[in-house]
Amino acid sequence: MIFFNNPYTNPYFNLAAEEFLLNTFPEGFLMLWQNENTVVVGKHQNALGEINLEYVHQNKVKLARRISGGGTVFHDNGNLNFTIALPVLDDQKIIDFRKFIDPVISYLNSLGVNAEASGRNDIMVGDFKISGNAEHHFRKKKLILHHGTLLFKSDLENLGKAIKVIPGRYTDKAVQSKRSPVANISQFLSNPLSLSDFKEGLQEHLVKHFGVQITRDFSCEETDYVEALAVSKFEKDDWNYGYSPAYTFQSEFSFENSIGSIFLDVARDSIILEAKITHKNQDVFEKMAKAMVNQKHFPKVIDKIIRHFIQTEFTTELAPLTLSFF
Repeated sequence: MIFFNNPYTNPYFNLAAEEFLLNTFPEGFLMLWQNENTVVVGKHQNALGEINLEYVHQNKVKLARRISGGGTVFHDNGNLNFTIALPVLDDQKIIDFRKFIDPVISYLNSLGVNAEASGRNDIMVGDFKISGNAEHHFRKKKLILHHGTLLFKSDLENLGKAIKVIPGRYTDKAVQSKRSPVANISQFLSNPLSLSDFKEGLQEHLVKHFGVQITRDFSCEETDYVEALAVSKFEKDDWNYGYSPAYTFQSEFSFENSIGSIFLDVARDSIILEAKITHKNQDVFEKMAKAMVNQKHFPKVIDKIIRHFIQTEFTTELAPLTLSFF
């Protein structure tokens, strides 16, 4: 088993690194890593139904989709992520969260943090969630990938706003996130500890527990490959927004002091099958709705269509009306 040092904070690189390592190191690996501000959704979630698009866009919070299932999590430089991949030895018990989170809990307990596993594969301190976890069975190489967050000193206000959604807009069969009260590990420490010291201690603990034999950096060739994979897959809207189950979307909007309504029927690959927009300026909005059919329900795509029909000052921000469609 190998421990990989990972100094990178680009979420697309880090998620691509997991996929690369799964394909390359069947003996298993361990990695600790951090991301800049990012909302990370599970593989089977409707990303648009999990985020506050206006807040995420205006505050330059990235959106990324991981290869494992489960719910939405928030990453920032106060959060530490851990990834552990092990060969599948028992086909009867492939998914086993406790195998991976128990050593993390034992490390937290050694620091005086009264952490324990919850029934939803989270790590809790009392009623507060400090770690969300997910797993992926990589059948090709017979590996189980486990990764989790550790909220050490995250901006919890930023977290809450980034994933605060308006209920009732999306109807689908996607995996829904179950929101829990969250807290930072640092507030439960009796003796103050920096994140770097926390990370170093966790690394030593996990390396010993899993019997890691090699610790090394990514080579230049490996880094180049991971960067290419990040660009070709993990940065793409087709992956981050498009890899979602079919859904319908409905909302109201305000334009020229009048209220209108929106209905979209969106296929699994994010193609808009049907669009209905009602407003007193019906001629323009009927043409706009017609133009949206067979297009992707992506922010940049919808923004381009809206700007074609309605004069608005061009900026790098999304047009105000665009946000009504998400």
